[in-house]
Amino acid sequence: MLLAYAAITFEPVNAATTSQPPQVFVRDANVQADTGDNPHDAGLRTPTDNDPDSAPLSNAHGTSIKTLLGIWRTAVGTLTFDPAPQGVNVRAVFHLLIPNGRYSLFVRQLAVRTGAVYTPLDVVGAENSFTADPQGNGQLAITTPLQLGPGVQIVLVFHSDGVDHQSSLGNPGVNAHAQLITRVP
Repeated sequence: MLLAYAAITFEPVNAATTSQPPQVFVRDANVQADTGDNPHDAGLRTPTDNDPDSAPLSNAHGTSIKTLLGIWRTAVGTLTFDPAPQGVNVRAVFHLLIPNGRYSLFVRQLAVRTGAVYTPLDVVGAENSFTADPQGNGQLAITTPLQLGPGVQIVLVFHSDGVDHQSSLGNPGVNAHAQLITRVP
């Protein structure tokens, strides 16, 4: 259990920062469909550092998520947490998100047999979501009963369908796209 006040910075979800695969795609006619860890239709691939900021982003089936790679890449956020009698007080502040985008915070843990397991930060998915303002700013303050010990990952998920999925993440790569991630020190 976290024993003292802490503040940490989120990082973008990409191959350089995390084992979490990017869940947004750019068009590339030369790419075959993939049914592996980050499935997507033919003609799509995850973005690379060489892709221009003006590249439109799509979901795993090629439907536009109505943002550009440059906007996706610029998002930043911080997370502060402090022990409380009923768990941990968490405050997340974000800037440069997709304007008016719907977001949720989840705890990401690795399970031996099933891979990554996502739990809403509030456990039930009733208070773990927010909508960014027209400038792309957003914040969330909740008390979580979850143990946020060293190594626990917190993930900011963009919902391209604009819908909260309560206790479910949604469909990764289709309507749920991990954008930022951080690890509790």
